[in-house]
Amino acid sequence: MNKKLKIILISTISAIVAVAILVGALWYFGNAGDPVQVLPVGYCSTDGYGMGSQYDGTVTSDNLQAIYPSSTQTVTEIFVTEGQQVKTGDKLLSYDTTLTEIQLERQRIGVQQAELDLENAKKDLAEINAMLPYSPPPATQPTTQKPTQPLTPVEELPYDLGGEGTQDQPHRWLWTERMTFDNEFIDAELADKNEVWISFEIREQNAVNGAILDCWGLHVIKLPAEDETPAQYKYHFFDPYLADTEEPAEEEEETYWQDNSSGYTSAEIAQMRKEKEKEIRDLDVQYRLAQVELERMTKEAENGIVYATVDGVVTALTDAETALSENTPLMIVSGGGCFYVQVPLGEYDCESFAVGTPVEVMSWMSGVQVTGTLESISDLPTSGYYYGSGNPNVTLYGALVAVDASAGLQEGEYVSVSIGTPEDQSGTLYLENMYIRTENGSSYVYKRGEDGTLVKTTVTLGSSLWGSYTAVYGDISETDWIAFPYGKDVKEGAKTVESSFDSFYG
Repeated sequence: MNKKLKIILISTISAIVAVAILVGALWYFGNAGDPVQVLPVGYCSTDGYGMGSQYDGTVTSDNLQAIYPSSTQTVTEIFVTEGQQVKTGDKLLSYDTTLTEIQLERQRIGVQQAELDLENAKKDLAEINAMLPYSPPPATQPTTQKPTQPLTPVEELPYDLGGEGTQDQPHRWLWTERMTFDNEFIDAELADKNEVWISFEIREQNAVNGAILDCWGLHVIKLPAEDETPAQYKYHFFDPYLADTEEPAEEEEETYWQDNSSGYTSAEIAQMRKEKEKEIRDLDVQYRLAQVELERMTKEAENGIVYATVDGVVTALTDAETALSENTPLMIVSGGGCFYVQVPLGEYDCESFAVGTPVEVMSWMSGVQVTGTLESISDLPTSGYYYGSGNPNVTLYGALVAVDASAGLQEGEYVSVSIGTPEDQSGTLYLENMYIRTENGSSYVYKRGEDGTLVKTTVTLGSSLWGSYTAVYGDISETDWIAFPYGKDVKEGAKTVESSFDSFYG
């Protein structure tokens, strides 16, 4: 093999090795993130058993007028008979206008109270959303402790510790229990003074920085010397006040574990959030109904006569007492029209239910349940607002539900519309909205695949349930494990780790 061929071969092998290293590095760094927590789908879903696809809407009427008796007014006169032809503006009936301002004021207060309850519930929800889950304290609590200095014994004793020899500052000596002093020691202490204060200190391991084990003081007074007689001394003991030669030890500063959490676990906070959201929906309904009742009472107080609003025929007429007890219309004037309910229909339901599908309509005010018909579905998505909170990822289409004029509905009241029977929905999987992600019109979830890594799974969205769940259709079931679809490590192919409900939300 010639030299040129060897160079070419080595260069080729080197290039292949470099490419392999680069590919391996890219693969490693692309998959080296922390494992993503996954949770069983059954923990964050419901099967929707016994529920149809539910939507909320407001009742309107087309060429139809339904008059209900008032619980606060008495009908004094009816000006028409059943089957009579009437025109817009004709008198239909009159009320006794003795409705007092007190009754109206009472209803106004009721509306204000309902609004206040709703606002307070929203504030409670904000506080719940701000709660930090409880976490147990650390196993050991760290403390700040000043390091101790080693004791160094003094080699030769006694050892002079200093001092002026005065009462305030005695001359201090490092001493032992077995040591004694003589007149020579006293003379040296006195020197040219007439008195001296001396302290003797016994310390741990005979060290200057050792703890004081014992100490005593000696006050020596020199007496005048007589001729040819040695000087005499007068002694008395005292208790010296001694400051330790070592700097005062700082008190150990304890570091306390502070619990800034709410005291509730993540699972408890999640349950509280769901319950509060349901309470807010119920309070919102009560507030709206109170407003409708106030508007009705206000109109009655302003004018005791009810006029026809459509050209038509009086198709139903009954006595006020029966209508009030059965919550049915006192009078119906029909020009060939009916009641309508506009609802937002989810994209999947548009494919599942055709025009002409029977629907169930329930009044929030009276509880009356009647059957209607899905009359039309818009071909274009709608951006209009409808009461009720659903999944914003679901494309909505305006649908019109028609209800017969004989139904016990009132214009302006709120109703729930159920499309499909419970049997149709019993096998549907409703997933919590936060686990569904939509991009460029396509919805998907991240679930754990057979190899234990995340798989991006496309799903079709259906109807909303309670404003918190959405029906999902596709390759997903309650036995799968699912990840929260946001975060830097959440991507297809990421490693996963099974998590409990508490640690997942924590």
